[in-house]
Amino acid sequence: MEELNDKNLEFVLKHYKEGALDTERALRKVRARAGKSSFSWRMLSSVAAAVILVAGLLIWNDQRSYSTLSALNGNAEYTLPDHSVVTLYEGSSLKFKPQAMISGKNRKVKLSGKAFFEVERDEARPFEISSKEGFVRVLGTKFQVDSDSKEVYVESGKVLFAKASKLEGVILTAGMKAIIFENDDIPTIVESTTGNEIAWKRGTFVYDDQPLSIILDEIKAYYGKNLVIRTKGKDLSTLRMTGEFDIESPEDVLDALSSAFDIDVKFKK
Repeated sequence: MEELNDKNLEFVLKHYKEGALDTERALRKVRARAGKSSFSWRMLSSVAAAVILVAGLLIWNDQRSYSTLSALNGNAEYTLPDHSVVTLYEGSSLKFKPQAMISGKNRKVKLSGKAFFEVERDEARPFEISSKEGFVRVLGTKFQVDSDSKEVYVESGKVLFAKASKLEGVILTAGMKAIIFENDDIPTIVESTTGNEIAWKRGTFVYDDQPLSIILDEIKAYYGKNLVIRTKGKDLSTLRMTGEFDIESPEDVLDALSSAFDIDVKFKK
């Protein structure tokens, strides 16, 4: 009998499809044929119980199962089940429970890396992002979360940023940025000097009368390369720039700056 039950379970697991299994209908058919068969009612009860158990486990697992979105070769944009849009920075990933979002149970995601969110507003269901060291809760807004640098930058709307869901946090609005520094339990609000925290998503650096020294520091940090600068006697802190540059052409950015201020700026080889 145990061998038969195992085979029945194996069959159900192999062929089960959500919504396609009607146990009541199956039982009615078996009862109609019971008088013409040597089929055991004990066997029937065993099979029916197995079917119900497996169906329940599959539905339960579906509620608990995570889906993972990744950006492996370059940035990647995805639309979530609640119609929010997330743009993942290369090498980043996002985990969430699709069924929970679809059913309206919650809007919770887990982030590894950096991502820009455009959250569909839903006052009844806050959108929550958790990472290794950071927690964000919003109703609907546009913002960036960087779990590696423990930083949040808000483009529009309002965001609650904390180290964990049950710890004290800070409220950020458009143009504000906060960082969780080492050994701190509360994020620190810092000035966003240029607003280029989302340059990677926008595709351009945008500068509005910014000091050249700050621009060069930002370019150095973004590309992770040191610069060789020949100022030709000029004080970089007195030079200012307004313009927009394509982030995919770093050499062109340096050439443009060199030409505009008659200096020489190159990446160190």
